[in-house]
Amino acid sequence: MSSSGHGRTWPLVGRAAELDDLDELLATAAGGQGVTVLLEGAAGVGKSSLVEALRGSARLLDVRLSTARASSMRPWPFALLSDALLQGASRSPLELELAGILATLYAAPTVPDDEIARVGAMFADLLRSRGASRPWALVLEDVHESDAASLDVLHELAHEGALHHALVILTMRPVPYRADLAAVVAAWTRAGARHVELRPLSSRASVELAEHLVGGDVGPSLRGTLAMAGGNPRFVTDVVRTARSTGALVTEGGVHDVSGSAWQVALDDVVRRRIYYLGSEVLELLGRASVLGTSFVMTDLALLAEEPVADCWRTLRHGLAAGVVRARGDRLVFGHDLVRSALYDGLDPDDRRALHARAAKALQEAGAPAQIVANHLDRAR
Repeated sequence: MSSSGHGRTWPLVGRAAELDDLDELLATAAGGQGVTVLLEGAAGVGKSSLVEALRGSARLLDVRLSTARASSMRPWPFALLSDALLQGASRSPLELELAGILATLYAAPTVPDDEIARVGAMFADLLRSRGASRPWALVLEDVHESDAASLDVLHELAHEGALHHALVILTMRPVPYRADLAAVVAAWTRAGARHVELRPLSSRASVELAEHLVGGDVGPSLRGTLAMAGGNPRFVTDVVRTARSTGALVTEGGVHDVSGSAWQVALDDVVRRRIYYLGSEVLELLGRASVLGTSFVMTDLALLAEEPVADCWRTLRHGLAAGVVRARGDRLVFGHDLVRSALYDGLDPDDRRALHARAAKALQEAGAPAQIVANHLDRAR
């Protein structure tokens, strides 16, 4: 199974257990019981590929599937729900009425609050009645980018419990944080929604994914780079695609491997674009942290960044939520060494040397081994 939507064209591997769970919940909805799933995971971890795999099950169970993806480029009221519920060729009278009202609203210079409330109530009625004739599934992807009006409708419905004869799946990243989305998540959690966190792939599954993409066994150099992807399917795919597009992917004796290191410059550019959504403040602090290595202590980073520990922590919480860094006891670890490498290589050379000099001083004061301090001093030259 593969997903080609939204720029994704990788096979679905390492997700058999999660897909079995969703198939079971779909069968539950087909039997008449409503189920809501909050599917959360870092960018590129495979949320869309997983829900895309439900299409075949929905056809087998004769479950109508409605899907839409939120986008910050479409902020107007009810854009997400309109995309999910009003796009079919065959529409009910309520759907036709809603489409007409929205066309008028979008053409108006301003939209009165009471009209927003009226349309919201109509969308709520539509969602309540959709399962009257047959079971259905609603997948709303990337709700962290949803318009506020659609979230308001979802929040209202949460107080009534799961939709009749429906499997509702909301997919989201843990960041960026939004208070209105947090309220929706809390309300559906209280209503008994299933919370599913999609975790990184295992090392074996990451290699399996790469083997699907190259069409054969992968060699040791490519495996080494794949290990830096932290189990993120998008990064695994980026590694293979970048190696191929730069001519670094070679095949010998049926084994696919990478040659040289020049191609990694292009890979760094791709990875930096992938994490751009974290924002400049988070990326700047993570760039400084990359100088300290694959793992670091918060107090050392604060000294390096010349900021209070509390301020560094407030900034890095977004990186933690996104899975870019992970807490391990009293230290933080980059979740993907590809990210750490891309951030490090993206630093201005003069700034990088200055950071190494400050790191040497901070670590020496903290009692780090002389060899570690000397390594930073060497890189400061």
